[in-house]
Amino acid sequence: MARAKRTDRTDARRRYRADQAASGVEPAAEAAEEALEATPPARRRGTAPSGAIPVAAIVARPSIGGSFKSAFRPIDLRGDLRALPKLILHWSVLVTAAVSIAATALFIIVTNEFGKSLDFTLSDPLAGRTVPGLTSISYLAISLFVTPPPAAGGFIIGFFAKRASWLTGLLFGALAALLYSVLVSTPAGRLLIGQNDPGYYIVQAWLIGPAGAMLFASAAAWYRRFLDLINPNRGQRRGSSGQPKPQQGRGNVKPNRLSR
Repeated sequence: MARAKRTDRTDARRRYRADQAASGVEPAAEAAEEALEATPPARRRGTAPSGAIPVAAIVARPSIGGSFKSAFRPIDLRGDLRALPKLILHWSVLVTAAVSIAATALFIIVTNEFGKSLDFTLSDPLAGRTVPGLTSISYLAISLFVTPPPAAGGFIIGFFAKRASWLTGLLFGALAALLYSVLVSTPAGRLLIGQNDPGYYIVQAWLIGPAGAMLFASAAAWYRRFLDLINPNRGQRRGSSGQPKPQQGRGNVKPNRLSR
């Protein structure tokens, strides 16, 4: 019945507006009232659908070119040096340094005797020999964190560092160069350099290691800032997607009438 009454009123208003239009008068109030009735109740009350992100909270996404340029940061030498005591205690620096030291020590301990037994005058010193399993594992670790340039360590430090990624990367590169210098001076290091002079590799480690780690750390820090700039609404989507569920407690339990 209510729907039939609303349809009758709408038809009556249309006929009335047709008569008024013929005389040159437009009943704006009647047209506005009809448009209001045609609007769904949820929109009329101004309620937004559940889970929707407010328009004011959405940040405009910048262009890729603008994000590429804005991701670069100038070096604050004095500020970075003042913050250095806190920067070297960051977990990314401590973890990469610990992995580098542990991998170098493990490789030397496990491979020293094996390196002494090799005859490098042969064309293939490893022919018929079995490399220990721990040697292979530690060799993979020193290839990523010690051998110049230590790319994996520099990338981890730069991607997770709060600031001064270039400085922490430079210090980590110096540590890696020191470890590599010790490594090639041992019998285990013969697996890496053979019968060659270790002095050449030590100089190469100090020239490439710190600079390479600094570049990898700076590139990783730039890449992290670029990701944050190119997708500024990522954190807001994560925060708005999760709706808190009502906790089930005594206050939400409906009384059972049959139990009375």
